[in-house]
Amino acid sequence: MKILQVAYKSTISGGEKVLFDLATSLKERGHEVSAVCPDPGQLPDELRKAGIDSTIIPFHKTYDIRAARQLARFITDEKIEVLHSHSMLTNIISRVAGKLAHVPVSVSTEHLTMELARGGRGKGLRDRLMAKYYRRLDNFTSRYNQQVIAVSNAVRDDLVEQGIPTGRITVIQNGIEIPDIDPAAGDRIRLELGIKPEETVVGAVGRLSPQKDYPTLLRAFKEVGKSCPEAILLIAGDGYLRDNLEKLTYELGIREQVKFLGYRTNVLEVVSSFDIYALSSLWEGLPLAVLEAMAMGKPVVATSVPGTEEAVNEGETGFLVPLKDDQALSQGIIELVRDQEKIKIMGDAGRRRWHDCFSLTRVIDEHEALYKNLEPSALLMKKSE
Repeated sequence: MKILQVAYKSTISGGEKVLFDLATSLKERGHEVSAVCPDPGQLPDELRKAGIDSTIIPFHKTYDIRAARQLARFITDEKIEVLHSHSMLTNIISRVAGKLAHVPVSVSTEHLTMELARGGRGKGLRDRLMAKYYRRLDNFTSRYNQQVIAVSNAVRDDLVEQGIPTGRITVIQNGIEIPDIDPAAGDRIRLELGIKPEETVVGAVGRLSPQKDYPTLLRAFKEVGKSCPEAILLIAGDGYLRDNLEKLTYELGIREQVKFLGYRTNVLEVVSSFDIYALSSLWEGLPLAVLEAMAMGKPVVATSVPGTEEAVNEGETGFLVPLKDDQALSQGIIELVRDQEKIKIMGDAGRRRWHDCFSLTRVIDEHEALYKNLEPSALLMKKSE
């Protein structure tokens, strides 16, 4: 099949990582895969290195008709058989383009709905109006898809509530593949950072953005430090809140126990240096970072938000705590820091759960089956037009 993947951003994180894994895996299975990205950047560069043609078509507005027409021409010229877009803005534009180009199969993935994304933020008038606007556009254009893919049951439920018929939604939960990593990589990173063998590393990975609610994690870690002075917090990721977060560590008196690592290309090696993974997010679709931590045998202490709740089994692979509750978050971390055997037991359980439920192979199998199941009816529809 000739498959086109359309990205929302040109960085590699979240939904773009899903797109990258999907595109490269489908190519390995013999499909002819190409991609469209809105800007030059890391994602198109890495796709090209993997042998996948990547075209830049700028689009940054939901009503960008010029971009939709340009994308439609590309679909027609390249004789694309399967159009697969990712995330709401891209989905709206791509659905219109697919309709204009009469593409045989059109599907889109919703990695995070507007309602889930607003779950941890203020719901003022502007938020409500924007959400209503995007939902209407999303609902209207979704009729141009044969199927809308939800990355979690939580996303599916929101799409149904939003008005998209259940029969046009397929749930394909995120999955990941962990490459072989040098077993000594974690120890090297700990040595590089001056972490002592007897210290317990709590780690977090992600953009330094409001979604991740790092202030709650830092306040929780202040309490962790009181009970467990041997605990160290590593935060891998960068963002515009870094200065504010570093300032907060001074105010809380924990600057010596917290290390900001910035953006790292060797994220999995960094995660291998963790003993415990912490996530304080206000909302998530189905977080890849949590799946990566589980795959590497790390117990997870995370906020109980839709999506994350589908990955972490409470009391078995980690702990789920209420939003913005630094006390509950600190207690979950402290319980693990004080019990090294529990760290191992929960970490092993998490790895088994990743292997059984969240492997990349399962994700690719389900996408490939969906494309093939939709292809015959779509081709017949096209011929009848």
